Amino acid sequence: YCVRVFLLTCYFKIKRRQRLTEEKTMRERFIGTILGAAVGDALGAPVEFWPVKEIARAHGILNEMKGGGHFSWQPGEYTDDTAMMLCIAESLVQNKRYVPKDIARRFLNWYKTGPRDIGGTTKKALARLDEGISFTESGVAEGRANGSVMRCAPLSLIYCHDEDALIEASKEVSAITHSHVEAKLSCVFINVMIAELLTGAGKKDAYAHAVKKTREIDRDFVIEYIGSSYNPEPRKGLAVNTLLLATGSFLAARSFEEAVVKAVNLGGDADTTGAVAGALAGAYFGRQGIPQRWSIKLNPLPDRHFMNLGEMLFNISHKS
Repeated sequence: YCVRVFLLTCYFKIKRRQRLTEEKTMRERFIGTILGAAVGDALGAPVEFWPVKEIARAHGILNEMKGGGHFSWQPGEYTDDTAMMLCIAESLVQNKRYVPKDIARRFLNWYKTGPRDIGGTTKKALARLDEGISFTESGVAEGRANGSVMRCAPLSLIYCHDEDALIEASKEVSAITHSHVEAKLSCVFINVMIAELLTGAGKKDAYAHAVKKTREIDRDFVIEYIGSSYNPEPRKGLAVNTLLLATGSFLAARSFEEAVVKAVNLGGDADTTGAVAGALAGAYFGRQGIPQRWSIKLNPLPDRHFMNLGEMLFNISHKS
């Protein structure tokens, strides 16, 4: 009897230790997703709109936080990609749940500050919202651009255990500004993939699952863009281009740094490709994989703010 009790005690201690280790790993991935998106955005910001040859001529390989670019960024300064991601993450944290009307309100408040780098489709949609049009109707139907893909990652954290809810929220938040089916499905694809990575899936398995779920929603979208001969051009800031370029950079990389460096050096919409690749890589490699020499330069909000948001979203997700 004593031996049996001893063995059971040892078994439960081991299981508890395994559970705590798994929780710690997942917490690091939550933090990595939010921090990684901001870091990738800031790294790519100064070469936004630049062709590959221009990046190579100016930087060789861009792998450090630089200033300058079209909007005269400070080194480590993030763009509208991260600003809008923060609207979503902070809404989820403060409400402790998904409230799309509050997310739309935060988008509108940000728009009223006059951001210098707001995208055309986003600007048009938020102007409609400002005129009193409901957030369910404000989205631009022809908006195929990547302005909703760049910001969508926090939804994958709050709904990493509820795929159906994640899919619906991804489409709904995209449609506040970008209601074209390609924009909405690109958000679904990225968020489903991040959720799989957060819960321990390998890179290829997470990608395959995202393909499967997106095909179930719209088979034609997958046939036309995913695994086809479609060639995404970095200079065209379409949602599907960002989806393919960011996932390609991530899948081919052996570290967070390699994924983000590959993404931003593709040129074109480098900050957005970097942000999405950073979210994916952060969900896989975790906070510890993100170079501190990059994260400590984030501004105007510091890296600690993003880490706190990731931690709080982990706590909310695991209490729901």
